[in-house]
Amino acid sequence: MPRPQTIVAATDFSENAQRAVQQAAHLARAWDARLILVHVFNDSVWASLKAVYDFSGWSNIKPVDTARTRLAALGEQVARDSAVKVETEVLIGRASQQIGAFVAARPAELLVVGEHGENWVRDAVLGGTALKVLEAAHIPVLLVRRPAAGSYQRILIATDFSANATRTAHLAMALFPDARHHLIHAYVVPFEASMRMGGALEEDIQRYREQEYLKAAANLEAFAVDCDYRAAAEFSRLALHGNPASVLFEQAQEADLIAIGKHGGGPFEEKLLGSVTQNVLYHAGCDVLLTP
Repeated sequence: MPRPQTIVAATDFSENAQRAVQQAAHLARAWDARLILVHVFNDSVWASLKAVYDFSGWSNIKPVDTARTRLAALGEQVARDSAVKVETEVLIGRASQQIGAFVAARPAELLVVGEHGENWVRDAVLGGTALKVLEAAHIPVLLVRRPAAGSYQRILIATDFSANATRTAHLAMALFPDARHHLIHAYVVPFEASMRMGGALEEDIQRYREQEYLKAAANLEAFAVDCDYRAAAEFSRLALHGNPASVLFEQAQEADLIAIGKHGGGPFEEKLLGSVTQNVLYHAGCDVLLTP
């Protein structure tokens, strides 16, 4: 899997968006890729502001022109500071729709965004709208939460053993081959609560947990070999009991990046991992690489 040659970084000029721009610049320099900075001007929001506030004493300068000027200045600064080729583009409309259409129409291989900003980033990234961007663009999305640090050192690769999880693992290894990659799978005992209500003893449930662990560990071993038999020995494998999102949150305290797929295989897995992915997007304390 080749590294991206074109990276799109979206910004609303907020502090969090600036972290995303800086990280995108680090990656563009490391990969010798071009960087496109995108700002979405929401004209409907501006119309609402004019309807609420008195603009009689305000400047007659059009805000979209101000946005273009500011974005151009930011592009020049990033190009100068990071020694990368930078282009800029101002889009008009709803962020999720405009960004999805923009990256779908360009030969871009990675979209980089901040956690949230003054308006559009929360709409474009967090929750189900992030999945809509992926549906339209079919490219990975890197959600940046922490100050830019260049390459990642410790990456958690969440897996449910689906084809999408395999793509996620391949992407994480291709983009950051020098990082330590940790395959992580959360397992549960099906209907554990119902068994307790039915009178099952704790030692019985513990035995079932041990059986599920052995099954999960064997599946992790097979998954690692399937991903890359040459690198399988380098993978750290973590089969942990608990809710997938909770397990990922706990392990993320020691990680730089969580790599996770949009969904799993069948309808049940897709619904489950889709909800886990949204939880990770909202609450994980580290950066997140989301794979379509």
